Amino acid sequence: MADVTLNAALAAAPSTPRLAWTADGPRRDDVPDGGTPAAAALSLLAEDATELLTGGDAAQLAECAAQGCERFFPRSHGARRWCTTQCGNRVRAARAYAARRGTSP
Repeated sequence: MADVTLNAALAAAPSTPRLAWTADGPRRDDVPDGGTPAAAALSLLAEDATELLTGGDAAQLAECAAQGCERFFPRSHGARRWCTTQCGNRVRAARAYAARRGTSP
């Protein structure tokens, strides 16, 4: 479903890169198309997202380990588990609260 939204934003550029899912994973396709200036600006953001999903650093993408967070982030360090410091702080606070109450988080 995310690829439909991403492809819709990518379609706004005059030369449109598309995200295509194959058995080997995501790949980039370029398809000529037209669009408005505002849609073209959004398309640039979508193009960066496509590059992130299909580029050389795609293997570095990781899902945030915080409960309830559905974000992904490029893992810059092997020990990094959260997308932001706020998510890490919420996990640590929940763990400390559970320890005081004698329960598991």
